[in-house]
Amino acid sequence: MAKAIKQIELVTPSAEEEKAKDIAALLEQLAENRKAISSAIDILTQLQKSGILDIISGFLHSKEKVAAIAIDQVNQPNMHNIIRNGFNTIDFLGSLDPQQMSIMMDAVTSGLDESAEVMRKNEKRSMWGLMKAMKDPDTNLAMNSMLGFLKGMGKEMGKEHTHYKTGE
Repeated sequence: MAKAIKQIELVTPSAEEEKAKDIAALLEQLAENRKAISSAIDILTQLQKSGILDIISGFLHSKEKVAAIAIDQVNQPNMHNIIRNGFNTIDFLGSLDPQQMSIMMDAVTSGLDESAEVMRKNEKRSMWGLMKAMKDPDTNLAMNSMLGFLKGMGKEMGKEHTHYKTGE
């Protein structure tokens, strides 16, 4: 019959064996992720060449000073207005219909091109020429659009806003 096991010997690997095991695991990970590591090294190389890594390193070494400067800048009176205006601008842009905005931006671009051409020619237009221009369908559409814009703007400005009336 076999003898009963009364004592279990715990084998503790030496420091060298632990290091060898860790190195083997790292090498296995490197082999499995070769493409990702190669891309990361390429990105780091490009960041180093462009000086961005030096900037980041400098920033990290003096982060307390940078944070103090940033806080001082944020506490400037005009900065609060800039931040509020930024939020209002983002809110405004979010409320716009992208298709309408695209049409308007294309129209503005075309209008600027046409304006540049008129400025290049530098021709004088008589009152009669202005009256004729008003009959042009494109000019008429643009004028009506601008009048609609002004009407909508006026409606909004005319609403009962205590802020505007009291000057607060």
